[in-house]
Amino acid sequence: MEIHRLNPTDADQVDRAWTLLELANRTETPELPMGPKHFFTGEFIHPLPHTELRGHLAVDGDETLGYLRLYLPMKSNDHYAEAEITVHPGHRRRGVGTALLEHLLATARAEARTEIVVLARVTWEDGPVRPTAGPEFLEQRGFTAALTEVDRRLEVAALDAETERRLRSEAEAGAGDDYELVQWTGHTPEEYLEPLGRIESMIFDEIPLGDVDLHRREIDVDYIRARDERTETLGATRPCAAAFHKGSGVMAAYTSIHVFADDAQAHQAITIVDPAHRGHRLGLLVKLANLRQLRDRFGHVKEIWAGNADTNAHMVAINERLGFETVDARVSYKLTLERRPPGSDRLIRLPP
Repeated sequence: MEIHRLNPTDADQVDRAWTLLELANRTETPELPMGPKHFFTGEFIHPLPHTELRGHLAVDGDETLGYLRLYLPMKSNDHYAEAEITVHPGHRRRGVGTALLEHLLATARAEARTEIVVLARVTWEDGPVRPTAGPEFLEQRGFTAALTEVDRRLEVAALDAETERRLRSEAEAGAGDDYELVQWTGHTPEEYLEPLGRIESMIFDEIPLGDVDLHRREIDVDYIRARDERTETLGATRPCAAAFHKGSGVMAAYTSIHVFADDAQAHQAITIVDPAHRGHRLGLLVKLANLRQLRDRFGHVKEIWAGNADTNAHMVAINERLGFETVDARVSYKLTLERRPPGSDRLIRLPP
């Protein structure tokens, strides 16, 4: 068995990786959307600003045995590495997962990464049963569960007009006359760039992260412009909604949805409310407005997927009121590596 780094411009390698991922999805998580193949390829060629995405294939001749997806922040949080490991369902318990994990850890050490997170799917509540082999594999190798994010699905047509009107009236009453709702699709208007960067910079301070060690990152206008260009290049767009506080002019709440023209399943991106403006139903207000924008402008979208930390009670409550239903959960399993200081053979044990 050999492990090769994926070349996203090599059609054969891409086909092999995609075929394996389709098989694993069909076999173990058929309810989950995969997204279009062109996005899978494009993510490697056009990563998010200040990040790198790598794929690695485990092969034996013409057989593809496994796949490793590795995400590396290259500016803020450059101590961190996040991965997913997929093993061919017909080649389990033959050392493929172990080889890919060892390759991951070797890469992490070479890149001076000390916090390693590997994602694994688990059954949640009365949702579809997920295999336990992945979590057990990681726990046996010293990984511990650090964060659980529950994935939910909304059938867009399920939110009836009467419920939508009632929720909208509730949200508008909570916001009162102090806030102005704005919406856009695609590139962020120039006048919203700085306000959006300010509120997005709060994300890692405000969302529940469990025991995952991610630090605040500063989002500036150049980052947002580059991200907007990337989204368009990858064949996607984002309907967005925000609430501005009239008195101060600050963006007090923001949400967006990731949409492809050739995919009936969209993905809810981050929703955030400035802590100084909580208690005014702004999260509900912007999500309802964006859902309406999605229904009016992107009629081909039939489902929206959203993931929230299991401890994020406020956002979970909003999603459930909108009609999102639980499917399964994604657990971040964490391992902390030792770090070697430059020019020294002495190991430093990082604090837990």
